[in-house]
Amino acid sequence: MPSPRGQFSSRIGFILAASGSAVGLGNIWGFPTNAAENGGGAFVLVYFLLAFCLAYPALMAELIIGRHTRANMVSALQIISPGKTTRLLGKLTGFYGIIVAALILSFYSIVAGWMLAYLLEPMVSLSGMPELANWLTEFSAPRNLLFCAIFLVATCAVISAGVEHGIEKWSCRLMPALLATMVFLIVYVLTQPGAVDGLKLYLVPDFSRIGDPKLILSALGQAFFSLSLGVGTMLIYGSYLR
Repeated sequence: MPSPRGQFSSRIGFILAASGSAVGLGNIWGFPTNAAENGGGAFVLVYFLLAFCLAYPALMAELIIGRHTRANMVSALQIISPGKTTRLLGKLTGFYGIIVAALILSFYSIVAGWMLAYLLEPMVSLSGMPELANWLTEFSAPRNLLFCAIFLVATCAVISAGVEHGIEKWSCRLMPALLATMVFLIVYVLTQPGAVDGLKLYLVPDFSRIGDPKLILSALGQAFFSLSLGVGTMLIYGSYLR
């Protein structure tokens, strides 16, 4: 008999796991850059408007489809499709989501590998191994491949442990650490020279650009990226809700 399908044991576990999917490096460095390049506060206003009017309904739709079908993205979109043609489109869309998720993983794994190397560098320096410490902070193919592989192995280990004992467990541990790190970085950045000028560039709205198509497209893309929409992440998480 097939083993029973895992589920999130609590709502807070699901929320932290979903937040971990959304609040990634792409948002931490992407959102401020997009805001600064697209009218500052004007971009933020359009972003929140589109996130509420378009991205949030799409998020709820993915969660509902996942919870209803209890299946992966390919199977779920086929289940809810009434005709042969729409089932084929659903299947192709599901595979498209898998490909996009794999491409996202390809750059996240590299950047995460860099972070692991830089995390080890201070400890190695304090241990009296300057050559190894320098190697950890130098951009080289061997270093990148090694730490990218370490990150991928760690990711596979978490996923193989299942929803409750893998993804949910580590999300509950790592998300508070990420929040604390972000608070520390915000406080640190605000103490640096030019912080006020940076905040003005970031937050003061340039209303002359609020109807700019480039701004609207950037805000829409950021809204969907922020909620991990379109690649099946939230659909899959929804399928594991009680």
